[in-house]
Parts: sequence; structure tokens; C-alpha cells
Amino acid sequence: MTLREKAMLAEKAARASGAMLEHHGAFKVRRKAENDFVTEMDYKSEALIREMLLTACPEDAFFGEETGGPDRAQGRWIVDPIDGTTNFMRGERLYTISIAYEKQGQLCVGCVYCPATDELFLGVRGEGATLNGQPIHVSRTEELHDAVIHMGFGHRVRGNMERTLDVFPRLMPAMGDVRRTGTAAYDLCNVADGRADAFVELGLQIYDLAAGYVILTEAGGRFTGWDEGDDGASTGNVLATNGLLHAAIRDILKR
Repeated sequence: MTLREKAMLAEKAARASGAMLEHHGAFKVRRKAENDFVTEMDYKSEALIREMLLTACPEDAFFGEETGGPDRAQGRWIVDPIDGTTNFMRGERLYTISIAYEKQGQLCVGCVYCPATDELFLGVRGEGATLNGQPIHVSRTEELHDAVIHMGFGHRVRGNMERTLDVFPRLMPAMGDVRRTGTAAYDLCNVADGRADAFVELGLQIYDLAAGYVILTEAGGRFTGWDEGDDGASTGNVLATNGLLHAAIRDILKR
């Protein structure tokens, strides 16, 4: 199966999951950790996606947020069945389904679907990125005071939260405006299509960022960590920008 065919399969699975989630009934909620929840719909979404992907690609491995999986494989699907579970369980409409495909350790396909807005972001290594089939590209914003930045506050890990709050008083006045959506995958896609100019968050997991990473980089964006030598994808300390603002924002983050 080609990467393009993998992308089409990811889209099919994401839309099927989205249709199920948009028509759910009552569901149970469990606390996984401090400020971290899981619903039975997370498990149902992951099971549906897993079945669709592995039925079509039985040779592939599967790594999901809720059920785990191998850290490495020749071919591996990386899935967040509901990115923005707190939004979902509170009735907030902004949540996404995130599906990535990794081949020989390289992220090659990214699919992020927002059911409430029917936005399907897709990226394929070497082929660019699209929103509902139309090509997208990062913004051309060059000045920090004109920029809109999305961010998370790393609130589930005290050290991450403290570092974020420490940098916030320097970051906020430099930017045009700041947003928090509650779904990192959607934040990355907003940078990819130019609605936002940057996204920063500490302590993300691979399933939070894998699909968005492909979409962003294929849309011309830049993705690193906060510190020199940190690639962001492995540490989860994400600085994602349109490229033009990258050095200026990183300078603020590393002071």
C-alpha cells in the first residue's frame, strides 16, 4: 500500500470515528491522572480505528493512546482517538481524531479530523498538506507583534507548568494574541493552514503530535523543541511555527 493509500485509509477511519462520536449517548468517565481523563468513547473510538486500519494493513503495528503498542515497528499507526478529551466530555465542540503512520521510524502520513467543523487535515511526506482536499501553507507573518500563537500550559506536570508560566510574561507582550484550544493536534493544523503563526507546549506525547507534525512540516512549517538540539518530536517539548518567527520565539523560550 502506498503512502497516499495509507492516507486515504486514515481519512476513512477518522471520519468513521467522528460519525460515531458525534452521535454518542451517555458515557462513563474515569480519571487517569491529575487533570487527565478518559471516557469510554475514547476506547470505542480507538477500537474502531484499530480494526479498520489493521484489517486493511495486517502487517502494520498499532500504537494508541489508550491501549498502547510497540515503540518501534517497520510500519506503525499512531493514534489519539480523541485529542481534547476534556473538551469532549464537557460538551465543548472542539476535539479531534488524530491518526499518523510511521514507516521505518519516519513519520510519513498525518490525518487530523475535527468532526464538529468537518475539517479534515491531511499530510503525506513529500506531497504537501491539504484541508478538505485543498492545499494549505503556513502564514507569511514576519513580525512577532502581528503573530497569533496557540499554546498549552503543561498543567499535568508541575515542572512543565512552572516553566511555561515563567516564560508567559515575556511571550505574551511580544505576540499579537494568544489562544488555547485544548487539542494540540488542532493547534498544529491551525499553524499549518495559516490561521495561527506558532504553537508551543511542553510534555506532549507522540500520539498528540505525530499527525500534526506531518501536516505542519508538509505545509512549510518548522517543528523543533524549545532548547538547542531538541527535536521536539521525541521529547514532546514543541515549538511549531511558520518558520519565519521560529528564531525569535525560541529566543524568548530559552532565556
